[in-house]
Amino acid sequence: MATKNRTTGPQPFLDLRIGGVRLTVQRIPYSMLALATGIVGSLGSAVWLGR
Repeated sequence: MATKNRTTGPQPFLDLRIGGVRLTVQRIPYSMLALATGIVGSLGSAVWLGR
C-alpha cells in the first residue's frame, strides 16, 4: 500500500495572530521595508542633527 506524502507550501514570513485578527505575510515586502528605512533614517537624522 503506497502512502502519499502531503507536501506543504513554503512557510509564511510572518504569521501574527492576536485574538480574532490574523495577519499572514507570505514574502518579505522589500519595497515597503526600504521606504520605512528611508523615512526612519531621515527622521532620526533630523532629530539627531537638530539638537
